[in-house]
Amino acid sequence: MFLSILSCKYGGGHMRTAEAIAEEWRAQTGGRVDVVDYFTQFVHPLFDAVTRFSYVQSVRRAPVMYGLFYKLTGDVRPDSLVQRTINGMGMQRLERYLREERPDVVCCVHCTPAGTMSDLHAAGRTSVPCVTVITDYVNHSQWTHPHVDRYCVPNSLVRDGLIARGILPERIVVSGLPINLKFQRPVDRVAVLARLGLVPGVPVVLVMAGAYAMLGGVLDVVRVLAELPHPIQVVVVCGYDRRLAARARARAAGARHPVRVFGYVDDVEELMTVTDLLITKAGGITVSEALAKHLPMLIYRPIPGQEEGNTRFLVSHGAALAPRTPAQLRTMLEDLLVHPDRLAAMRQAAAALARPDAVRIVTAHLASLARGSAGAPPPPPALTASSPAP
Repeated sequence: MFLSILSCKYGGGHMRTAEAIAEEWRAQTGGRVDVVDYFTQFVHPLFDAVTRFSYVQSVRRAPVMYGLFYKLTGDVRPDSLVQRTINGMGMQRLERYLREERPDVVCCVHCTPAGTMSDLHAAGRTSVPCVTVITDYVNHSQWTHPHVDRYCVPNSLVRDGLIARGILPERIVVSGLPINLKFQRPVDRVAVLARLGLVPGVPVVLVMAGAYAMLGGVLDVVRVLAELPHPIQVVVVCGYDRRLAARARARAAGARHPVRVFGYVDDVEELMTVTDLLITKAGGITVSEALAKHLPMLIYRPIPGQEEGNTRFLVSHGAALAPRTPAQLRTMLEDLLVHPDRLAAMRQAAAALARPDAVRIVTAHLASLARGSAGAPPPPPALTASSPAP
């Protein structure tokens, strides 16, 4: 069986989700899997580069404007001209890919290809079944498309939101948000501490800036941690931003606590295993990984829009706190370190929200749909010689 996953490189989360599903697909089915960067392959590499740069810069430099954009697009109807225009990006190239490569099932981990697949289904231009995996803990119209075969969602709130927007309940699976199964595997905590030059028995605070370092105020966080009067050990992960990593090391010079600063890492599951408290923004994948590790979180300056929704979800269930200023961050840190019972309660809340088996559930549904479509004849060609691809 052949699975095609339509993803993108906007932030690091969509690709991490795609890679987790791809790995589990191979393990469950032994079949072929193709992870496709939708905007690069089906729209245009220049479009992908420009829009990714604009996204990162708007989040870093004008988060309020990004939040306004997110809010304004939150109730676009799937049959509106705006949505159909968005869905049309890359449609003909995607249709050609489906006809030539003939995947048995498609998995969308970004909202744009999900809309494109929905419109292709509605027009009878493909019969390949499609599963949409929603990668945040909130509802947004860009994820809601009437001709997607199945939705895998992180929680019942998102399920209820889809139902309110007209999606049939039987097409929705509350799977959790799929993450790599390595977050379930045992890790030698003492060995990891030794590798990092840290010692057992002293609380470890992990700061994660995100793959593209979009956590605002990282240097303020480092300063607060460096000056904290309580004994702690600090690990800071700055993603691909080498300049930020260098500035964080400089800011940590002379700190009263051990501070380890890294760039991009691929052993997050090990770092989270030795961590007592995580300071992060609220990307859906990162917080899902933290929940799988039962980690209490301080969400600091989340990206307006989806991350604010993720933050509300975590805070309302007791798994996180959301300081807005360095002073609030310091106060909350001191309170949690002085009252370990509060930290323990947050850890229990995180454990209750964890869905570490989500990737197995999602992959099982993909395999079920693939078995139903395997061997089905391809739809008739819809492109003509006079129909150029965009």
